[in-house]
Parts: sequence; C-alpha cells; structure tokens
Amino acid sequence: MNSVYIGIDLAWGEKKLSGFCVLESTPHSKKLKILDVKLIKSIDEIVDEIQKYKDFKVYVGVDAPLVIPNESGNREIEKKFNKDFSKYKISMLPANRKILTKYSKKIRSEILFKKLSACGFKRDYKSNKVIFEVYTHSTIAMCFNNHKILQYKRKKGRNTAFIKEQLEIYKNYLKKELLQHTILKKDISTLKGQGLKDYEDMLDSLTCGYCIYYCQFNGAKFYQVDGVNTFVTPISMWKVYILRCSDDTLYTGITTDLKRRVKEHNGTKLGAKYTSNRRPVELVYFENCDDKIDACKKEYAIKQLSRKEKQRLINV
Repeated sequence: MNSVYIGIDLAWGEKKLSGFCVLESTPHSKKLKILDVKLIKSIDEIVDEIQKYKDFKVYVGVDAPLVIPNESGNREIEKKFNKDFSKYKISMLPANRKILTKYSKKIRSEILFKKLSACGFKRDYKSNKVIFEVYTHSTIAMCFNNHKILQYKRKKGRNTAFIKEQLEIYKNYLKKELLQHTILKKDISTLKGQGLKDYEDMLDSLTCGYCIYYCQFNGAKFYQVDGVNTFVTPISMWKVYILRCSDDTLYTGITTDLKRRVKEHNGTKLGAKYTSNRRPVELVYFENCDDKIDACKKEYAIKQLSRKEKQRLINV
C-alpha cells in the first residue's frame, strides 16, 4: 500500500482559506512528489479531499490544535514545547477554548479532528490512517534553517519586501526536499496583498506534509494531551552515541543518522578505525543534542568518563 502525506495549514475562521497539500514518496527519488496543493474553505471539503486517498496509507499533519481540553491558558503541549524550544527562541501561542471560539463558535480544528477520527484516523504512526498536530516554525528551524526561526510571517517592522525575501528563502528550502512543481517556480516578486498570503499558506501546507513525513523516519519529539501523543515536531538530527565492541570496549561518536552510522561501523570502510577491528558493534546508548557543537561537547565529556561512569550512563 502506497503512502501519502497530507499537510493542512488550517484557518481558524470560516471566512479564511486553508492551505492543503498531498505529497507522495517516490521509489526513484529521495524527494517527495507534490500530488496536489491548493486552498480549501470548508472542513467538509478538506475531509472529502482526504477521503480521495482511502486506498493509501494516509498521514495527516495539521498546523492547528486538534484537542483542546482547557478553557483558558496553555495546554501542556505549549508549556513543554516552549520550555524545550526556548533555546532556539521558538514558541507556540496559547491554545484554549476561549481564544479559539473568538474565531469560530465551533472550533474548526476540533471539528476536523472529530470527523477524521470517525473515519479511522489515529494519533499513532502504527496506524494506516495517522493524524498529528505539527508546527511550521519548528519544522523549518530544525530541518532547514539552522535551528533558527524563519521570519516570513507578517509582523510589525517587517515590510512586504522583507516578507518576499523570506518567502523566497522558504521556497528554496522546500525545493531541496520536493520534486519540481509549478508552486515552486512561482515568481514571488509579482505577488501582493491576498495573493502573497495565499502563497504563504500553501507553502505552509507543504511544510506540514513534509513534517509528518520527516517525523515518521527521523528524530522527532511527541507532546501529549491527556496522556496521548498529539503534537509532533522534528528535533535536531545530531546525536552522541556509545557502541559496545566485540571485545567489550566502548566507543563514543556523534552522527545525524544512527542507523546508517552503526551500519558503517559494522560493515564498511566508513566506520571508525577503532571499530573496524572490533566488529560486530552494538549500539548501547544515544542522546539527542541541540546541534553539532553540543554533540561534540557531549562526546568529549563522555570520553573523559571512566568505564564505570560510562556503564552507569548506559544503564540509566
């Protein structure tokens, strides 16, 4: 069964349009193919579009809160995310019923989630119908923009020329991960007013689709509502790891791809000189890092530990 990855940049009010896209992984390219990208108005239309892919494994990423148990304040998702991502100066706004009902008496993201849940969608990557909340800012920062927020949203002090420059950067980032499509050839300099906002919303939908794809196979962190994984975001790819070699010695290294790196240590010339004569090796510990500098610092710190201290770290 083939898989499609659907991204939805959901509008909070009925009068606004939502960005919507469908991406597909292709066997002959590492890039995703854009099957569809457009703007959609109603929730029912969005559900109908998703149902067109009922014969596929469907993964849906929505940039909007799906489960909102709190009347005011922040959900635990926002609290924990903002704490984790404060070092990158990335935060999420509060999501609560009081705020969201200002845009629509019936919270649109909640309605979408209930309708898709009735169609069999679950907050679980093991399902054939998957749905999670995602966030464009953290996805762009972690996957493309060197852990920094891309300032393409309209705010005080950002004029139209600046917004267009940022959107051009945004478009070029997506070109690296998606096969060519007319939306990625758009001359942003010709856009203005609502046309510029519409284009931004469609790019955001592509990022939502890419996020739900990326987090299936790469470093990701989940945040819960009422004990259930609900929101997922990419995290830094850098990791520090420890291998146990065939002679029971320990080797420490850093990587952005644990599976690939362990394979290299075990069977190719790309592995470390130390492990090449001590195969097979076994991954016994790894730790996520903020970036390459952080990974190098942690690697150095682990290498200064005694064997007993390393063993305690592994056994934690």
